[in-house]
Amino acid sequence: MRKNEDYYSVLGVGKDASQDEIKARYRKLAKQYHPDKNPGNKEAEEKFKVISEAYAVLSDPDKKKKYDMFGSEKFHQQYSQEDIFSGANINDVLREMGFGAFMGGFGLGGEGWEFRFGSGSAAGAGARGQSMDLESEMTITLEESARGSEKRVTIKSGAGTEAVSLKIPPGIAEGAKLRLAGKGRVAAGRRGDLYMTIHVAPHPRFRREGDDIMSRAEVKISTALLGGSLEVETLEGVRTVKVPAGIQPGQKIRIKGHGVKRLKGAGSGDMYIEITVAVPKNPTPAQQKAAEQLKAAGL
Repeated sequence: MRKNEDYYSVLGVGKDASQDEIKARYRKLAKQYHPDKNPGNKEAEEKFKVISEAYAVLSDPDKKKKYDMFGSEKFHQQYSQEDIFSGANINDVLREMGFGAFMGGFGLGGEGWEFRFGSGSAAGAGARGQSMDLESEMTITLEESARGSEKRVTIKSGAGTEAVSLKIPPGIAEGAKLRLAGKGRVAAGRRGDLYMTIHVAPHPRFRREGDDIMSRAEVKISTALLGGSLEVETLEGVRTVKVPAGIQPGQKIRIKGHGVKRLKGAGSGDMYIEITVAVPKNPTPAQQKAAEQLKAAGL
């Protein structure tokens, strides 16, 4: 779901809507867009995912409170898709409506990522010309994208439940797709593939540019003038770097090899720390006196 998309608008309810109203609206939209009602219709499937995400948040008092407090963009910076669907009762609502569970790509309760087919959707896929391939998405952290990871994926279909491991290669970028061969829908004795689109969650302190990691750090005026040492956070932990005397605001310090592991090729990118200079808002008398001395010295 787009970060600027409002959950209330998605469901068509007001911010003062009761839980019963939110549930009733979701049931109405789910009946319209559920994949069992729209076999092979990708647009309807995507719409179903969006309304289910909105319902997962607005039907949970705690998540709803934080969503109202932070707004859509900041909420998505703190909650991954797995967090959003954790504890959601969507499948209970769908079963009440007579639908099979269909949770393509939704993370549930820390149990990994589940892919469930609606009742009858796999069995008739070949006859309806529906693709046997599945497409879904997963959100990982910047650290996982930089160093690699392994995720548990649970696939539930008419054939039963299958747990597989999805290896996240180090260096994978936003929007990349991973293929799980033979893990899609079953039709006419054959099985398609599962394609997972990877999203990288925003990091509060780091930003990725290619294979490099960008960050910022603040130094005192004295350190900027005289040089010194500075403790900075990297993907591997805290590291001490040398600050050269006379460093300018906006100048970057390079930490070689502390960026993202290269997806194709050896080695890693670098980390760059952009320096800002701390100017006290309310200088003490001693700081004011020191500033006067600097002024007298032409600084």
